[in-house]
Amino acid sequence: MSKTLKFFAVLIAIGAASVLLTPVLGPFLPMFKFERIFNRLIMIFTVAAAVLFVRSRRWSLAECGFDFSCAWRRLLAFGFATGAVMVLAISVIEVIWGPRYIRHPMLVSDIVQRFLKGMISGTVVGIVEEFFFRGFIFVQLEKKMKTWIAVCAASIFYSLVHFLDNGQIFIPQTPGARDALRLLVGYVEPIFFQTAHILPEAVGLFLFGILLTVAFLKTRSLFLPIGIHAGTVFMIKWEASFVRKGYDVSVPWFGNAPHYDGSLEWALIILTSAFIYWIYRTKR
Repeated sequence: MSKTLKFFAVLIAIGAASVLLTPVLGPFLPMFKFERIFNRLIMIFTVAAAVLFVRSRRWSLAECGFDFSCAWRRLLAFGFATGAVMVLAISVIEVIWGPRYIRHPMLVSDIVQRFLKGMISGTVVGIVEEFFFRGFIFVQLEKKMKTWIAVCAASIFYSLVHFLDNGQIFIPQTPGARDALRLLVGYVEPIFFQTAHILPEAVGLFLFGILLTVAFLKTRSLFLPIGIHAGTVFMIKWEASFVRKGYDVSVPWFGNAPHYDGSLEWALIILTSAFIYWIYRTKR
């Protein structure tokens, strides 16, 4: 079987397993929505397939970017600080000149709760997504094409995946496998039918993907992009304890989505990418 056929066979197997298992797991997980169970199964099976592929090729951890022989703690800490400061800079500018405003009152319990959720979410998202998109997808693409094309292709894929959204699909009270299949098909609806609406945020996510891929490319370690990704997610979630973003955007270069769809956000992501490129300009 060719590699292309194997790839599509794996995708079909992931979709089929998720469609069949979601109705089975639903009654045992009543605290979660049907579509959330389905989406989590897709994610788990996809990451598991990537791990199995890596193991079948007998890749070392270092080949995937988990190189513990380097100063990985320093890369992780520096990346986390970089991502957090980037989001903080956007928030400060938007509080002074843009649609953000200071939250009042600030609750200690909310600050602590969002801090913990931000740390947990940032850690999980950083590790899982960076392994998949940089340690697996980008590494594969880089072997088959020029580096700059691989960077762009991996970043486009990273951006588009964030818009695979089936939340618009109606789920009945007692869902079954047919409803799970509808969720699978509904993933692509935003990309094909809401293109103009999602385009600004897609551009921001593409640029953020470039930033993360440059961080990996210049260090050949996943720890720097993991840190940047984790710090960004953490600050986006934690800052909601201190600031809010209004819906009335009077200045066109301030976006509506969190830190992705305005030209200010794009500019700061590009500046951060240039900063990382300059700091690690001597490639390992």
